[in-house]
Amino acid sequence: MAYTINGNISDSFAPVSFTNSAKDLSVEWRSNYLVSANVQKRYQVKWANPSAGLNEATVPSKANGTGTGNNQTGDIINMVFYVYATTQYEEPNGYPNNLNNWDLVAKIKKSRDIVNKQYNSNSILGGQRFTVDISQICQDLLSYSLVPINKGTWQNSQWGGMNGGQAVQDNVTTSPVAPASVSLWNITPNGSYRYIKVVAKPEIILSTGLVVEATNTVTFTPITIINSVHQYEQDEVWLFSRFLIGSGDGGFLSYCPNNNNSSANKPSLVKLTRTDEQAEWLYFYIRLARVGNSTLVERVNLKVETSDGNTFYVDDFSSNLQYDSSSYYVQQNKMCVQNVSIDYLNNNPKNADGTTYTGDTITASTDFYKISLWFDRVSSTPERMTEYRWYRVDRENQKIPYNFVRFHWLNRMGAVDSYTAKRNVLESISVNRDTIETKSADRTWYQSPNNGDGSSIPDSGYISNTMRGGNLYKGGREVLNVNSQRNNSVYTEPLNQDTAKWLEEIMTSPNVWIEMDTDATARGNDVNPYQRPSTKEYIPVIITNGDVETVNQEAGLVKFNIEYTLSHKVQTQRN
Repeated sequence: MAYTINGNISDSFAPVSFTNSAKDLSVEWRSNYLVSANVQKRYQVKWANPSAGLNEATVPSKANGTGTGNNQTGDIINMVFYVYATTQYEEPNGYPNNLNNWDLVAKIKKSRDIVNKQYNSNSILGGQRFTVDISQICQDLLSYSLVPINKGTWQNSQWGGMNGGQAVQDNVTTSPVAPASVSLWNITPNGSYRYIKVVAKPEIILSTGLVVEATNTVTFTPITIINSVHQYEQDEVWLFSRFLIGSGDGGFLSYCPNNNNSSANKPSLVKLTRTDEQAEWLYFYIRLARVGNSTLVERVNLKVETSDGNTFYVDDFSSNLQYDSSSYYVQQNKMCVQNVSIDYLNNNPKNADGTTYTGDTITASTDFYKISLWFDRVSSTPERMTEYRWYRVDRENQKIPYNFVRFHWLNRMGAVDSYTAKRNVLESISVNRDTIETKSADRTWYQSPNNGDGSSIPDSGYISNTMRGGNLYKGGREVLNVNSQRNNSVYTEPLNQDTAKWLEEIMTSPNVWIEMDTDATARGNDVNPYQRPSTKEYIPVIITNGDVETVNQEAGLVKFNIEYTLSHKVQTQRN
């Protein structure tokens, strides 16, 4: 049956746009190429029926229903918004009408919006509108995607890093479904980003009073969401203006102030990174992998330039980018990640063309290095597409009983940032006990060594070696259960205002890890060094407090005391 509406419906507006009509939340409007999941995402459908004088105060009625059988029309009672999500969608242009690769994640039935009246005339706005905000749904779809320590990038952008891979998983070695060796039942998609598509379908009331879903639809163009958050008094919410890579100087997904657009002048912070660290991450989002509207790009890579004049490249992330039929890069809409730690860079250097680099990398004489993203264009000069990120080599020897503490956390851009704290590391254990009170032993009663007839009881005649009477080892208050956890604290180096503001993220992030060597991580590295190329692993912690101490008020220097407890409790026995 073909059930249709009286009048017509159209998309009215969605959260952000720079068009005059302000109606289209789509990847085709620059402001919507990349959207935070944590800002409002309102979708609105407008129902218009000028011939019937429809306005926002009009009450839908079955009396307006027409037709019979297979051809009936009616007024709109509700608008049903279908929300779809996927990590598989590739092309930002020419989206297909089918939803084969999309997961239905929500179905929202919305009645008409409240009536709007003009304040000075009480005239009622024409048409009717149906509006929903899907930001909460978007937030529930996202978390994070970690890359194993000492790997270059995640194995597959669809499945993320620790959440899965292209070939072999943590929990899957074979699979009966495509893609090969990836089980759709045992792993979760990439938690860093999603494509979102909304389709609205009206419910109408027929002349019989029956409410049915009409065949009319409004399909909104998909958007890309990431798990970023933005402070009202500090941060802009238009992500394209700073963090979108495709034209101009795009930004990496971090608020760490070790960035600028100068190849010669270092920023106020040159981030410290140690030669023994195996995980320093740069996350970034590539909208376009071409220059202008037509210039083809042959290679996309990160360029590493050292203070002693060495230049080389890394491009592990490019394995997740899409090629066209001629093996040129095309439009992407992809979140990418690359390991830029000293250890990884020195062991995996490449030339600009992707061949193995054999020259000097980061050496004993290197003071700092800077990294930027470049597009290698066909028959043209390569072009830098991002800001620079600056790193200083930290060669301080460890002279304290405890290891330096290496933090990783979900930052405010939905990526992962890292920092090593090195001062006044303290460790402790907090314990609390559940106790019970039991009857104490009778200290006046002991088992006699003789039988009733006075004969001696041989050793073999005792019931057991358990003491009889005077059982002072039992009784009174007893520990039923012990609850214990490890508590730790560490101080940072003196920090300037910008760096301190950035490190506040450690205290406010819902996901924080420290690096740790354990017997289990060493075993994982021994069993599968490809999947676990390091003996270090992410160990989850909970930040319990973060005190700020002023070091130099005139210079504006402070230091943090970061207190944390391991998420895994100390295992104890029950009595």
